[in-house]
Amino acid sequence: TVSYPAGYIPDDLSNVKVSMVNIITGRLDTARTDISGVAVLSLEEGTYTLSASIKSVEFAFNGIKENVIINPLKLSLSMGLEAVALKGGLVFKEIFYTGSKTPAATNYYADQFHEIYNNSDDVIYLDGLCMGVLEALSANASVWVKPGGGLRDTIPITFQTWMWPGTGTDYPLAPRTSIVIAQDGINHKSDPLGNATSPVDLGSANWETYISTSNKDTDTPGVPNLICIYTTAVMMVDWVCAVSGSAVVIFRLPTGLDYSTFVNNPANLKTKPGSSATTQYLQIDKAWVIDAVEEVQADPTKQFKRLPTSLDAGKVFCSGSYVGKSIRRKVEKIIGGKIIYKDTNNSSEDFIGDQVPKPFIHPETVDQKK
Repeated sequence: TVSYPAGYIPDDLSNVKVSMVNIITGRLDTARTDISGVAVLSLEEGTYTLSASIKSVEFAFNGIKENVIINPLKLSLSMGLEAVALKGGLVFKEIFYTGSKTPAATNYYADQFHEIYNNSDDVIYLDGLCMGVLEALSANASVWVKPGGGLRDTIPITFQTWMWPGTGTDYPLAPRTSIVIAQDGINHKSDPLGNATSPVDLGSANWETYISTSNKDTDTPGVPNLICIYTTAVMMVDWVCAVSGSAVVIFRLPTGLDYSTFVNNPANLKTKPGSSATTQYLQIDKAWVIDAVEEVQADPTKQFKRLPTSLDAGKVFCSGSYVGKSIRRKVEKIIGGKIIYKDTNNSSEDFIGDQVPKPFIHPETVDQKK
């Protein structure tokens, strides 16, 4: 009799392949389970290796038991299956971009953070991973469109473009774990440079977006820095994501393409269409994007798309700016203690807005479908 891991409830338990291998003779016997999860085999007395497996669209379920004794006194066995996701990768788990109000009711945005989660069962190396926000940041429709209409296949990155250091295997991210990237890696609630009414403590942030060229940004001791590989704003003091919502991406350059070669190639830089400004925006092929989130304003008349539908078919927002709220990806399943976040490339379905920011903390229950 087979059983699925806690948190996964299939319509029925049929069609699981059960295999028994006699470890002395090597004979293999197989059967499929019925709707109740029971498989029946006729075996000779002996010692066996029992295995069971089945695949769904999202998961592979497997189980194995070795040195199983079969004799007239041992005629029934149970097998618990374990789940391994067949798809997954790096996703934004939570983004706090709205900022907060100070006790004096002034605006504060240094507590912004992005949290990235390994939504797979494999180690993923962060070395060479890149992150950035898209132009435009305003409430206007994107002008980065094709002649016949529709957003371009290359997407423009504004402000700083960030990259993780490393030579390939220096920065592993274990399965079902996350990292937090802080604008400023301090305890914003208690630090003298912070904001007593901020909702977050980022003193344990894994990474920081420190802008060394400004000579005004604070480099937090003990928090490693991402590498700024390109910027459209040399005088920018902090990496400020729009408090009304930015379109944000994580991506990798193609294997073998050195970042310095890429950012110094004029073919990869474009001025804003229809503008007389000379600012050159770095162009990223949408095929390089690993995850993307379309954050928009709360006003439905100003919710313009900047990301192609293939990267994000929806959008997500909070109720306003400086409200101390974040967006968080929905938990789709919790299987055997593994948190699987929903990832359909549609932020309208995958995310929840107006959440209390909880960096480093993962929900303990599945989010109800809406």
